[in-house]
Amino acid sequence: MTAMDDRHVDRLVRRAVKGDVEAFGRLYDAYVDRVYAFVRSRIGDAHDAEDVTESVFLKAFEAIANYDQRGLPFAAWLFRIARNATIDHVRRARRIPEAVEDVEVHVGSDPVLVDEFVARRIEDERVREAVSELTEDQAAVIACRFFWDMDIRTTAESLGRTEGAVKALQHRALRNLGRMFEEMAEDG
Repeated sequence: MTAMDDRHVDRLVRRAVKGDVEAFGRLYDAYVDRVYAFVRSRIGDAHDAEDVTESVFLKAFEAIANYDQRGLPFAAWLFRIARNATIDHVRRARRIPEAVEDVEVHVGSDPVLVDEFVARRIEDERVREAVSELTEDQAAVIACRFFWDMDIRTTAESLGRTEGAVKALQHRALRNLGRMFEEMAEDG
């Protein structure tokens, strides 16, 4: 994703609110990786995370005409949709038995790239696994602050919390993540 400044995002949002599909598409391009990263950190299956990510943008597209720019910043508004969709999916998934599926991996032939690919995948999986062990509120704060690059104020607004509560949640989450990573390192 190319970084977009707030004014550019605001212009795209104003156009999308008026029905400009291309503007919404550019917002999609700007935020899809962040939404997916958050959803994937809470949902174990990549295909389910992709489905939930798409449903987030469908819901956002359907609701964009009612978006009030004087309320939450767009990223916070979109994050709320993502968080709610993720919670709904997790609740539904608990009621449905999990199917076993075959996993195919396609890797190129360059050994250096294979090593980097595997190392990156292992690290991504470790981070997802660790974040999935956090409480829902702690994981949401980590997602807002680090996946979405939100400041404390915007994070607080998007989660309906005070700035002090967000700081406390972030502190506890980082402490818990640090402890989990230490344990993972000790286990090998």
